[in-house]
Amino acid sequence: MAVVKANCYSNGLQIASFIQDYVSSFAVANVFEGIKLRQIGIKKPILALSFCKSESELCKKYDISVSISLPQNYVKGLKYHIAIDSGMNRSGVKTKEHLHSLLEIMQPRDIEGVYSHIFSANDILTNSQIDKFSDFANCVKLYNSDVLTHIFATNYKNYQGELKTDMVRLGIGLYDNAVGVTSEIMQIKDIKKGESIGYDGEFIANKSLKVALCSGGYYDGIIRRFTGHNMGYNTDFCKVLGKISMDSHIIDITDKNVKVGDKTIIYDTDILSFNNRAAEMNISEYELMTALKGRFEYVYYY
Repeated sequence: MAVVKANCYSNGLQIASFIQDYVSSFAVANVFEGIKLRQIGIKKPILALSFCKSESELCKKYDISVSISLPQNYVKGLKYHIAIDSGMNRSGVKTKEHLHSLLEIMQPRDIEGVYSHIFSANDILTNSQIDKFSDFANCVKLYNSDVLTHIFATNYKNYQGELKTDMVRLGIGLYDNAVGVTSEIMQIKDIKKGESIGYDGEFIANKSLKVALCSGGYYDGIIRRFTGHNMGYNTDFCKVLGKISMDSHIIDITDKNVKVGDKTIIYDTDILSFNNRAAEMNISEYELMTALKGRFEYVYYY
């Protein structure tokens, strides 16, 4: 099950079209994301991970399965995946009593799947989750033995021997080390010693510099944590200077043969990967990837 929520983690919904033949189904954040998939021609099953009762007619019209954990959200005739809260205390059925209350009002044929979400790399927490999910899933199978089970995500290989499930939900693993992001140099300036760069004058040049103004700022997902980190240029690196603006950022190109229109690298699949960037900035790679938006031109190679 390919997780393509949040515009394919900000990588462009068109990716879903390219991978449709290689996956069994798709997961999205909500019903409206599922509708967008149908509108671009996705035929495979779609699961919306959140659902409001008022959206039931849209689900029928666009053939979208939905997550359920509350009896009051049940509408006869839809296809449901029962969410189990196996320890994260996010969404999902938390107790056996709540599960039975839900199952008692559902038509067995409406139960398409049962799932949960591994939330930690800690083995003790993970084993506890797997045990609880397995127990709850067996209860659901008493009502419909054909239900699909899924709990593991991109890190599923760490737990292959722990529990047999019908599907794995691949999220960021679909995109990590497959995405590159570039910028373009718009202007070049000489900076004298003592001059400031960027908002609030936080960066003061301690020597003469040559700098380049580059397209893309925090609106586009080049967040302010990039300050002080490197952008790529050819086979070299250029440090980001000063606070990043909404639409642009500035890099140090001193002693480099650079011209307006040249490309710089924000992310690549090697040293400047999302994973490496996240480690350097002490932030989640999920946050970095989903921050991408704005005016990027999307180009796909497949």
